[in-house]
Amino acid sequence: MTASDNVIYLAALLDCAPALEAARLPKDDNEAFAYRYTAGDSFRVFESGRGYHQWLAHLSSFGGPDNPFAEDRPAIMTDISDFYQRIYFHRIENVLEDAGCPGGPRELVKKIIKTTRARQSYGLPVGSTASRLLAECLLIDTDMLLKNMGVKFSRYVDDFRISVPVGMEAHSILCRLAEHLMVTEGLSLNVSKTKLVTVKEIERSSKSRLQDVFTHAEMEKMRSFITLSYGEDEEPADEDMIGNPFLTAEFLLDRLDEIGDKKGVDLSVFKAVLRTLRFLPGIDAERLLERHAELLYYVPREFCLVLNAAAKQEDFPTDSVRSRVIELLGMSPYTDLAFVRSWLLNLFVDGTLPVNLAEWQNYDFNRSVVERRANFFFRGLANDRAYFRALKTQLGALSEWDKPAALLAAMCLPFDEYKNWLAVAQPQLTTPFASTYVGWLKASHGNLPALLSDPHVDS
Repeated sequence: MTASDNVIYLAALLDCAPALEAARLPKDDNEAFAYRYTAGDSFRVFESGRGYHQWLAHLSSFGGPDNPFAEDRPAIMTDISDFYQRIYFHRIENVLEDAGCPGGPRELVKKIIKTTRARQSYGLPVGSTASRLLAECLLIDTDMLLKNMGVKFSRYVDDFRISVPVGMEAHSILCRLAEHLMVTEGLSLNVSKTKLVTVKEIERSSKSRLQDVFTHAEMEKMRSFITLSYGEDEEPADEDMIGNPFLTAEFLLDRLDEIGDKKGVDLSVFKAVLRTLRFLPGIDAERLLERHAELLYYVPREFCLVLNAAAKQEDFPTDSVRSRVIELLGMSPYTDLAFVRSWLLNLFVDGTLPVNLAEWQNYDFNRSVVERRANFFFRGLANDRAYFRALKTQLGALSEWDKPAALLAAMCLPFDEYKNWLAVAQPQLTTPFASTYVGWLKASHGNLPALLSDPHVDS
């Protein structure tokens, strides 16, 4: 999706969000657990405290206090196969209409999805906030099916945990769920991830995952510390609990050392550790890169944001960190993953590490759109004016993602020359925001480093 597509898609979905949220099962029952829309004055779209870690905490007492024998009941673990990729377009239309979403935004959502999916009849754009909300609402009928069957269940996106009540068979529940998904949604259950267990096993496995590295109490302390530092909530409930945090950067790095093989650990643990590190003094960036570079494979965003925070502290070893990052960009598996490469390159784009064009002569910036954009930014930060003068006659060959980055990076040109450059470029922009964007570029001339290093806003 282009930048303008993303903006319009999210704006249209936000106009639909209150109606879609109202159509879902009540959030307090924790049946449809994730991505609950919350209205307000902040930039937050989804309610906090409903991440995967919090879902595991909920499952750790899945039996509930009311029935002492509930833990011995059979239970089902299952999820949907290729959920986002297999969502049918006509179901999106139905959900938006059934929820009573406003007509204009509803039509915009449909047009954008149809266009970005190359007019295929199925699939949602993956990764966007708007798609997460829409995908949740596509399972409203599925949630209602399970509730009307009288079973206790909880769902996190496409991941189900179902307790089998007295007088019912697990096979019967699975058959009805599978039939509904196939007939109504065109979806299927993942056979390899479907298991018959007990409620006790669900609770035990959830507690185990919660405490692989940190106890639940420690994780909640970190989450509360993050909340205070980020200001996620206007009135954080746990402020008194962590008035003097016990955490230090060294303590967290020691815990990462203890993990060893990180394959079996819940990713929310790594995210919590790295997010907390960002707000602690004494981040040892060299130690993080040497001993825990494999975290780039799992959580590259959080890893690189820690390095960004470390660069703002005293005695940051700029040269050794830069050398190590460039080395990692050429090593497997990092060099094979576009998402990882994009975040490592962003360390140079956002000013965490200085750009020296001589070090990038042999790097292939044509492997992805993000890398092509990084190339423009590198050259702009390095004041490579000759490059942008030569690019002026080649703008028509650039993609709709490349052009805005090239125009922004060309800000290194002298102002009068830059205005003429933009006058040639503007007619070649097809985005509906072209004139607004060009006007902003002129007003922002000379501020490229500051524009690229704006603080990251956590979504």
